[in-house]
Amino acid sequence: MLSYQNMTEKQQQLFDTVEDASQLLDLCKKQIGNADAKAVAEAIKVNTTMTELKLGGNLIADVGARAIAEAVRANCTLTVVDLTENRIGDAGARAFAETLKVNNTLTKLDLDENQIGDAGAQAIAEALKVNKTLTTLGLWQNQIGAAGAQAIADALKVNTTLTDLALYQNKIGDDGAQAIAEALEVNTTLTELYLWENQITCTGAQALAEALKANTTVTKLDLGSNQIGDAGARAIAEALKVNETLTMLYLNNNFLTTDGIAAFRQTGNAICDLDLDDQRAPSNDELAQIFARTSAAITRTTTLEAENQKVRFELAAKDQELAAKDQELQQLRSDLAAKDLELKSALDRIDVLKRNQPGVGSAANFDGPIPRVSLATLVTATNNFAAKYLLGEGAFGRVYGASVSGSRVAIKKLSAESKQGSAEFKSELHSLAKFRHPNVVAILSYAEDGDERCLVYEFMPNGSVRDRLNRKNNTPPLTWSQRHRIAADVARGMHYIQGAFSDKPLFHFDLKTDNVLLDAHFNAKVSDFGLFRAAQHLDEKSYICTQLVQGAVPQLVQGAAPYMCPEFFEEGRMTNKTAVYAFGMILLELLTALKPSNRLKGETRKAVKSQKFLDMLDSALNLPEAEQPSVSEIVTLALECLDDIIDDRPSFGSILTLLDS
Repeated sequence: MLSYQNMTEKQQQLFDTVEDASQLLDLCKKQIGNADAKAVAEAIKVNTTMTELKLGGNLIADVGARAIAEAVRANCTLTVVDLTENRIGDAGARAFAETLKVNNTLTKLDLDENQIGDAGAQAIAEALKVNKTLTTLGLWQNQIGAAGAQAIADALKVNTTLTDLALYQNKIGDDGAQAIAEALEVNTTLTELYLWENQITCTGAQALAEALKANTTVTKLDLGSNQIGDAGARAIAEALKVNETLTMLYLNNNFLTTDGIAAFRQTGNAICDLDLDDQRAPSNDELAQIFARTSAAITRTTTLEAENQKVRFELAAKDQELAAKDQELQQLRSDLAAKDLELKSALDRIDVLKRNQPGVGSAANFDGPIPRVSLATLVTATNNFAAKYLLGEGAFGRVYGASVSGSRVAIKKLSAESKQGSAEFKSELHSLAKFRHPNVVAILSYAEDGDERCLVYEFMPNGSVRDRLNRKNNTPPLTWSQRHRIAADVARGMHYIQGAFSDKPLFHFDLKTDNVLLDAHFNAKVSDFGLFRAAQHLDEKSYICTQLVQGAVPQLVQGAAPYMCPEFFEEGRMTNKTAVYAFGMILLELLTALKPSNRLKGETRKAVKSQKFLDMLDSALNLPEAEQPSVSEIVTLALECLDDIIDDRPSFGSILTLLDS
């Protein structure tokens, strides 16, 4: 406790000012530091007439914040406390959290523009679970991430008084947005929510869209200055078709194109004003920021791996016996790898024999139709295709994970853009029924009810190769042996696809790492049958042409451009070597973990020419020296596949021979 006699002259003046204050007292930008804040706190304890105290723009840190929080705890008249633009961190936030648990007069607390992180946000969230008076909480421009947002979201599920929440200019990301969206589905008091500039992408926007379909209280939602694209915009536009309470929505300064903006013109919603101004394309810095977020976990894990490796070497140097045992273990692993290759080769031979025998499940002889299930079964399994079951969204619809008849499956709900007539749909199903190969994702069943159609696939628990290369959800990096096997599996699957039906050559128009999925044992399987096309008639050069408008680039599925060969862009030609080109880009991704691009191809060629390609390898790869020749073979193969001249690219048959050797 700071006595009046021990106060400086400035502190005594502050004490007198606060003690005598009535209604509003503005002490903003008065150079008030921690010591001065203690004098203010002593006066708050005895004042009985002041209702609003503004201390923004000062120098108050955690020590001063604790003193003021304790004083507010004892005060019975203050309703508004503003500490915007100070130096308060998690300790100060925790002090105010303790005050909120017992204070029953404070209705507004502004802690904006401070240094509060997840720990402080979590403490305040715990207080919100029991506080019955606070209606406005300002936490914008702090250092709150997904963990802090998750805690606040949990509090919103039970809090019954908060109406205005400002979290803009933090770093809550998609994980934080998804948590808050889940809370909005049950919260019945929040009316204004500010989340602009929070690194939210389409994933977070889609979750918030689902929440808007259920929420009946939010009137203002600010999502400006995030990284939301057309997919997120379309999801929100769909929500506005049923939402009847939102009156103001900010989506300015995002990544919307004319397609995303057009979706809002078709909502039929007349009560919601929209701010869609200043849309932009992602800058290089923003793309780098997005990539940095997804690779942050990789960096942390790689650092830990390097430290562990150092410890292992130190222990090996001190303990010769352990080193000898380790050497024996390495020999056993080498022997096991050799046996594994032998077994794999034998299984491949068995697979070939099975395909060559009639009536033993080969594509040419498999005539069993794909079973049909009721749409109601899939609706029940996904709780009416709820957001929490969503695995991802592709060019042809959304994919949900669920259990059907006790088995885990992936359910693709076809989008309006991919829908065909019933006869055409069933004809394509008849063709797809013949696809049975260990490296092609199997369709298990389908549902059709009017215009609604779903395909049920086998579930691939390890996700896509792209997700694993991105280390999504902090997954461990793929080992070199896993990457090599993935390459061989893709080649094996594509070799089967291109030769499955001798009378009807097939083309895969969207072969990419997003469409290569991994099962529980990391076996790779080619997916997205929506982009398999049969060529009924080929000319003597064995290619088909897409429809081209003079001077126009052929229309591609999102994300497909880096995988397409030059002749497609120049002439619209598709051949059995088109997918080989895409496979070459996949090989470079497996080697480097980088996103596909013409720049990646060019930099690889330069690195190979200067014998520096090992510097481009994925930093998460702990590549044994013995495997370096294998890497050289793979990168050489990749560049052969990426040759601009069609005839110089290898076939999948020759690729498979090389990878299996």
